[in-house]
Amino acid sequence: MADPRETLLAGLMTSSKYRHLAPAALERTTDWALARHRKPGDALKAAKRKLHQGFGAYFDPGALEAVHRLLDQADETTDLQDLSTRILALHSSSAERLPVMDAFYTALWAEIGTPGHILDVASGLNPFALHAMHLPPECIYTALEIDNRLVEAANRFLLLSNQPGKAIWADVVSSLDDYDADVALVLKTLPCLEQEQSGAAIDLLKALAGTPIIVVSYPVRSLGGREKGMRETYLEQITTLSAQISRTMTVLPIEDELVTVLRHAPL
Repeated sequence: MADPRETLLAGLMTSSKYRHLAPAALERTTDWALARHRKPGDALKAAKRKLHQGFGAYFDPGALEAVHRLLDQADETTDLQDLSTRILALHSSSAERLPVMDAFYTALWAEIGTPGHILDVASGLNPFALHAMHLPPECIYTALEIDNRLVEAANRFLLLSNQPGKAIWADVVSSLDDYDADVALVLKTLPCLEQEQSGAAIDLLKALAGTPIIVVSYPVRSLGGREKGMRETYLEQITTLSAQISRTMTVLPIEDELVTVLRHAPL
């Protein structure tokens, strides 16, 4: 008799929509679904629904294909800033930051200093913002991303940009290695992780205990453009989270995104 866990996991790993996600995420979702549904068909539907809520609803497969098409056309003569802008415009979250992207990173580095090693957690399309970061050539950029199509795209772009570093296929909810970075970027990520698994936000911040500075940002408008008190709600959340991990918090004066800098509290 087939093992229900193996059957469900195989169903997710062969799914056209979810086979690109990190195996640890599919295993975690499989266990979640089987704990709630006895029938294999019901469990598979629940697992796919949860994955759609956490990942599928936020990134259009057509946009991912467009990213790779643009990279296929790139070579050493390509204007990388133009390429980056076109790619970042393909997703609502990164497109929203485009008009203030240079100011965003200028304000961030002014607050924390220019890093030597950045860990970009659940990076999405953020590797394509390297031109706005104005990093020194020796700065290492490590991106963690759950979708291997984005990992491949990021590594292709890092190679074009001659920026040291790499993108890594990982499920940060399941586990997080120590990458010895100066700063971790956790941009518009915690609400998505919390939707995936209750308590994931605090668990991630605790896992980054060895990283001196954590930059956490939140959206302040819905996908429809409404504010709905989001800044106040998320400010309250990150204030509570920073206290739980004994970090001080600085809020940066950025209008279109709630951006906070978390540092270890003095002993």
